[in-house]
Amino acid sequence: MADLSTWRGLHVLGAVLLVGNVTVTGFWATFLYAQRSVVPFRPVARAILWTDLVFTAAGAALLTFSGIQLVLAVGYPFWATPWLVRGVGALALSTLLWLVVLIPDQFRLERLRPEDSAGLRRVFLRWSVVGWVSTGLLFYGLWVMVTK
Repeated sequence: MADLSTWRGLHVLGAVLLVGNVTVTGFWATFLYAQRSVVPFRPVARAILWTDLVFTAAGAALLTFSGIQLVLAVGYPFWATPWLVRGVGALALSTLLWLVVLIPDQFRLERLRPEDSAGLRRVFLRWSVVGWVSTGLLFYGLWVMVTK
């Protein structure tokens, strides 16, 4: 069984992968969306989908698993630990938005016909707004966990 230092290191690595990927993806997707007359957006949408599935999912899984191991190892009473409840709640809400809105929109973005600029604008705008709300929740959860 891993010691606390290992679980903490894995927890930080998971947070870096998760929060770093969603933040950077939001910025470069917006930049490339603005360049869509020069750079076709379909390959961009495919890259977003794959990086999300690989880095976001891997980071979230690592963050969640290591977090559970830390709570068990230290013995925190989950419901009696407000910072833990708020941090996990922010992660859970962000994950729900990712599963219900963001991933389906990423599939839609990848499948839109290049000439459907109105559809692209509509789906990209929703994906961006919900994505930044979801990212904000992750930053809030990170802040809650670090400043406990």
